[in-house]
Amino acid sequence: MLCLEKVSVIVKQELAQSVEDHDRDSELVKRRASLAAIYDALPAYGSTAYWKTLEARGDTILPLEVLVRCVRHAIKCGDDLGRKRVFEVIFCRTYNSNEYWANSVLKTVNLQADEQYTLLSDLFADLCECMMRALMDSSRLFWEENFQHCLSFERRHVFRTFMTREGRWTKQPLKKTARIPRALLDSLDHPVQQLEGDVHEIRIEDEMAQKALLAVEHSDLPRLILSLPDKLKTVVLLIFWEGKTEKDTALVLGITDRTVRNRLRDALEILRHKLEPEREWLYE
Repeated sequence: MLCLEKVSVIVKQELAQSVEDHDRDSELVKRRASLAAIYDALPAYGSTAYWKTLEARGDTILPLEVLVRCVRHAIKCGDDLGRKRVFEVIFCRTYNSNEYWANSVLKTVNLQADEQYTLLSDLFADLCECMMRALMDSSRLFWEENFQHCLSFERRHVFRTFMTREGRWTKQPLKKTARIPRALLDSLDHPVQQLEGDVHEIRIEDEMAQKALLAVEHSDLPRLILSLPDKLKTVVLLIFWEGKTEKDTALVLGITDRTVRNRLRDALEILRHKLEPEREWLYE
């Protein structure tokens, strides 16, 4: 209840934030409309004018986001040659920046010159392969909206995976948690199959011990929620403690429904990250 008293204070901050979110949403809508207009204005697919437009250089080059849509359209049409041709355009456009990135990240690792050259080729190849998979996956729509942002994320993922596979990075030791895993508590309610085939049912007759175990579950989650940033914590409390809908929460805080959903998603992601050591500990 103490946290709910802070809601009125946070509302004023949320009003200012909602204006910023609205401006950001407006820019996103304009960007989507602009990219869609460029794509719709392309000549007929497969025509000479179409390929001339896609392969243009200088000031007339198409946004990479539009080229992603062209790749996916070629795949939808079953045109393998067309798909490869668009891929060539994309990889030519991104070659220099990808090569510069690969050189830069490998310089952060202590390597011999010949070793760095070998790893550079492999890392660059891994990035190209992951880019192809991402561009061919029509469910990854954000590539059609912000290519460079997606590419930056893909690079970090590829580098981390590559260095781990090469044995350059080792998995950091997991932090042991004092929290009792929920799966372990659930297992206490199920009988155990012995090697001889007999079934042995575990009975906990000490009710005080059982209550103590459950108390850990019941107190830990609220503690984690209270540690969230104020703007995320408020959304969680209003929805899960007050039982309000997303629309009602948006009205209380003076923000959009979409902002409520985004903050709820961010809050759940933080909680999931904090509970991750439990899952890792359980399956070691």
